[in-house]
Amino acid sequence: MIQQDTTHDLRRFWHPIARSDEIGEDPAAFSLLGEALVAFRVDGAPSVFRDLCIHRGAALSQGRIDDGKLVCPYHGWAYDRTGACVHIPALPEGAVIPKRARAWAYPVREEYGLVWVALEEPEAPFPGWPDDAWTDPGYRVFCAGTYEWNAAAWRVVENVLDFSHFNFVHKGYTELADGPQIKPYEVEPTADGLAYVYEDGKLRREYTLHFPFVVHDRKRVIDPDGGVTWSESGGSRAGDVTILTFIAQPMDAVRTRIYAFVGRNHSLQAQDADFAAGFDTIMEQDRVIVEAQRPELIPPDLREELYVLVPDAAAMAYRRLMHDYARPANDAAGPELPARAPAPRKQSH
Repeated sequence: MIQQDTTHDLRRFWHPIARSDEIGEDPAAFSLLGEALVAFRVDGAPSVFRDLCIHRGAALSQGRIDDGKLVCPYHGWAYDRTGACVHIPALPEGAVIPKRARAWAYPVREEYGLVWVALEEPEAPFPGWPDDAWTDPGYRVFCAGTYEWNAAAWRVVENVLDFSHFNFVHKGYTELADGPQIKPYEVEPTADGLAYVYEDGKLRREYTLHFPFVVHDRKRVIDPDGGVTWSESGGSRAGDVTILTFIAQPMDAVRTRIYAFVGRNHSLQAQDADFAAGFDTIMEQDRVIVEAQRPELIPPDLREELYVLVPDAAAMAYRRLMHDYARPANDAAGPELPARAPAPRKQSH
């Protein structure tokens, strides 16, 4: 069976490579889309290069920072923060440095406590946060954990988008209050991904996907009398909002790093640890399932896996986006897709 490695087309999107506190003044190695990267700071600002010296292919991450320059460990070539080689020790002083003597530098942004990189000129807007919660003083947002899975980022995100497994994998943590049967819901396209809403009588879950690998699950308490999930327990009130955010870093085709965040507009004086206490358990429950999925890479034809219209509406929409935006390089027309199913009825609120 042919499996689809779509990482080549993902270079045009912003992806995190590390938490901000993982990048310091010393060069360190990271991985994104199968490419080895080196990251370091000069005057507090991060720079990210391909982990490759143009001279003889040495790993720049094994080098050092000297007077704000990244120095190759092999022959001492020194690169400034833009990637330009500014010193070759083997040449006499004043000698012209070849124009091609450059490290490959990438666009970098530092947002949400993460360092983000685009391996090619980005084509999509930078992902935002629901309710502008990251900057709104009425919210508290924190990183609940960082996880590495031996799984494709597509599989990871598809699992995050799916709530029909809650009553089986996460019983006692995030299960749907009205049982495992999924009511019709509608998935809407957005400017940079998807959005959909699901209510179980206790919680209103508003999902937002920033394609390809950023998912927000904004949960609003409707009825606090029992049935709320672990992150809303303990004195929940109607109208309380908790935002669970998952950002996947595709290290390569089958390895993914996940940055998980919790935001809330309630219980602001409570300890963050109180809201992160169940996160490791939930992520481990998912990891065991997702790492065992086969094939590891999502099949190029949607007909190779079975979909049920109502429960799998979000997954079907995500797969279509995946095929539209990230077609294999050797298949310009893209894989053949089944006929588009009619949209499910909108549920009343």
